[in-house]
Amino acid sequence: MPKTEDAYNALRSAILECTLPPDAPLTVSLLKERFGFGWTPLREALSRLEAERLVVLAPNRGYRVCGVSAESLRDLQDARLAIEPRLFIRSIAEGGEEWEGRVVAAHHQLASTPVPVPHAARDAIHLWERRHDAFHAALLSGTQAPWLQLFASQVNDQLRRHQRHMLSSPEVRARMDDDPQGRLRETYEKTLGLGPHTELMQAALDRDADRASGLLTDHIGFSLAVFEALWS
Repeated sequence: MPKTEDAYNALRSAILECTLPPDAPLTVSLLKERFGFGWTPLREALSRLEAERLVVLAPNRGYRVCGVSAESLRDLQDARLAIEPRLFIRSIAEGGEEWEGRVVAAHHQLASTPVPVPHAARDAIHLWERRHDAFHAALLSGTQAPWLQLFASQVNDQLRRHQRHMLSSPEVRARMDDDPQGRLRETYEKTLGLGPHTELMQAALDRDADRASGLLTDHIGFSLAVFEALWS
């Protein structure tokens, strides 16, 4: 079991970070050579990842990393809209001082982290992703709703994989380069920058559920619009 868990964690991390890119074939022999695990742990890990929709088993083709697309990105953002505002409202109603402290601390960390642009250094992208994810997780952490929080986490993992792929895509770099006035880059940085997140924090601290829900809904919608503009 420990070897299976190690294999699962290693493959899952590589898929989410796109070092195993979307649609990459996952033959057990190649994975065995790359990661050093045996056949049984790898097959069990692949089965678990298939259940999470990170891996797909195609007839006569074997396992592959699940693909990414603008269509699936839209579907994931719709899932966010169905889950996260509900969790946020419940957190505002139920969260105590510890929850407020988590939100403020996560915002402070995010405030010191520049928004990564397409083709930024990998470490810069990773740092922003961790702190951005931690801030949004803090907003939703004030309530006891394990199933909803699990679903939110799964959606976020898939979104991160799509966004990571997009940020490293030559297509996105070309669209940025074909925008001499920098409006697309400015919109991207503004939408994912600190401003909207500061507004979300303040609405949470003010216990203004209506405003908080509206801000989060707008934030998710604006993010999708920017991603669709970058990745048509």
